[in-house]
Amino acid sequence: MNPPTDDPLQYCRFCFSQFRVEPLLCGGPKDKQLVNLISSLIQIELDPNQAATTVICSMCRQQLTEFQLFRDRCNHHDAIVRQKLDGNQCSQNDVWFAVEPLGDGEDSDGGNVPPMKDDPLQDASDVVSKRRTRDSFWRAISQDVGVIPDHIKQALELTGFYRNASLGMISPTTIKQIEQDMRDTVEYVTSSTGSLGGNRWEVLRQYYGAVYCKNPSKFKFLAGEVQTILSITAAVQENGIHEYLSKAGVTQNRKELLNAADKPDDAETLTEKLADKIQDYYRQHANDSEEFGDFFARLPGVDKCVVRQREDGTIIGLMYCSYCNMHLQVTRDGNSWRIHNFVKHCQQHYRVEYRTVKKK
Repeated sequence: MNPPTDDPLQYCRFCFSQFRVEPLLCGGPKDKQLVNLISSLIQIELDPNQAATTVICSMCRQQLTEFQLFRDRCNHHDAIVRQKLDGNQCSQNDVWFAVEPLGDGEDSDGGNVPPMKDDPLQDASDVVSKRRTRDSFWRAISQDVGVIPDHIKQALELTGFYRNASLGMISPTTIKQIEQDMRDTVEYVTSSTGSLGGNRWEVLRQYYGAVYCKNPSKFKFLAGEVQTILSITAAVQENGIHEYLSKAGVTQNRKELLNAADKPDDAETLTEKLADKIQDYYRQHANDSEEFGDFFARLPGVDKCVVRQREDGTIIGLMYCSYCNMHLQVTRDGNSWRIHNFVKHCQQHYRVEYRTVKKK
């Protein structure tokens, strides 16, 4: 079998299609990331010269995105399962740090700080503030992806994809499922007309758009709307859901509570020891790779660690992950920090292979 033409710019490098092809690289800062993604997902190595003369069709680019999302979802849920198993199997004979469950990929601040994973709008105390926070959330995302039609927002909210990091895990296959869910919820939407306000057709327009408001049982997203949803997913993947929640003011109460918590008298010393411990741990696993160097440079220093004291006297620390824009809770065990939470979380960014040692 031969390529369809001698000109590599006329056909997709990955499927030989000549329909809707475009250059693989755009001359932007993400070109290297894309080449590395191709290498890791489909084991095709492209040197700079090859990549510059490579084109890709829209279908293969979509498949590449879907492969990446599938891998990330698998790793995310596998980490949760492994953490749960580790927590159930941890014994006093383990020299390794005791397990402190992180929850479903969210901050584990514990104590009096309310969790965010159930609903990012839970801090809004009334309908007006909820609506204002919702509008601010979508406005923050719109600044990165452009105009988002109202019925796309409603569909993502109704099917539960805008509430947390799942908004960054939507694939073309997931979009098909959202469409099916929207077709299945027509009766629910129409039965809620009274509580939602407006007449039946106005409500259907809000949820199904102008094209399908009169025939919602046939609903599907238009081609441009699919690309809008994938753009939202890409933005959340790149920037992290917490950036948009923060811009929307969702994390305001969390920060206020953190600032109001008491600092122990030796907070500065404890903070230095916390930052030193995490860096000392990774120095023990250091290597000469560029990947490790980049990761180590992003470890939290003293300025990215916070130490607080709860009302019961318990000392806790919050370590900032610059990849995810979130804090991970760590605790004290006697005179030592237990940093297992942070290490387990960072396995998704830089995996350290270690062996648990048993006491004799």
